[in-house]
Amino acid sequence: MFQITPGGMTQERILIIGLNWIGDAIMSMPAIQACRAENPQAHITVLVKPYLKPLWEMHPVPDDILCLEKKTAANIAKLRALDFDKACILPNSFRSAFLPTMAGIRHRIGLKGELRSLMLTQVVPLAGGHQSNEYFPILAPASVELVREQPELNVPDAAFPGLENYAVLMPGAARGASKMWPLSHFEELAKRILAETDLALVFAGGAADASACEELSERLGRRSTSVAGKTNLKEWTGLLKNSRVAIANDSGGMHLAAAVGTPVVGIYGITDPDKTGPLARRFRVVQNSTVKAREISRNSELATQALASISPEQVFRAVQELLA
Repeated sequence: MFQITPGGMTQERILIIGLNWIGDAIMSMPAIQACRAENPQAHITVLVKPYLKPLWEMHPVPDDILCLEKKTAANIAKLRALDFDKACILPNSFRSAFLPTMAGIRHRIGLKGELRSLMLTQVVPLAGGHQSNEYFPILAPASVELVREQPELNVPDAAFPGLENYAVLMPGAARGASKMWPLSHFEELAKRILAETDLALVFAGGAADASACEELSERLGRRSTSVAGKTNLKEWTGLLKNSRVAIANDSGGMHLAAAVGTPVVGIYGITDPDKTGPLARRFRVVQNSTVKAREISRNSELATQALASISPEQVFRAVQELLA
């Protein structure tokens, strides 16, 4: 419920039910920042999966971060005890609307979908354009027409002894083969960078990417190393912030690099960069396909063919443009 602050003003308690992937979470940040600007006195809490907590710890808006638990009843009890005034529901899932409804949060705002509209007290229209636009009607309706700010992250210092003047290559993607440029292409690109620039190379990513990144690094020899699977999210973010350029598939790593202001080359198969491109001031998207889609299967043959058609030379030219 509304609380009285020491200054005598009422303080609204706002719950933001966050998105489940790094890239999606980052694309929601401009709207969350606008929500804070529209509600400077509110107490804002984000509810996210545990692995995303470190990401939101780096963001300036949340007053509190709650982690989703496995048991639905435990989540409902947790939300009910905190007595929120409003829930802003960013995911388009049934569960994300069910939890605040059962917790008795009076105002519940989100997009319609998955048989959940009756659980919402306010259904907002789907905004067009970039995915980041979709969250403004939910979080900050007065800011819908305003110029968007970049995502904000307060990145801690991350010390990696011996690493300086380097590029970060991220060959993984949580979505799988449909978003992954062939590893052989990454290797050829890496060889060009080592031969024609003074940059060292750092391969980065999660635990699932560690084996491939380690193998690539070993084949390339000196001036190349892999930290994939060896960094936590905050260390990974610090690594990206200090790099000269990042080269990545359409992935959370790409969005993370963009969020900290690193020049980014994004490699796209058939996903649509107009919808999910990096929120960056300095970026290049490399894509050959004229077919573009928001949602694709994990093993789309059309997507893998489109990615394979992108040559290392194309990506290297984009890297050169950003370094220039």
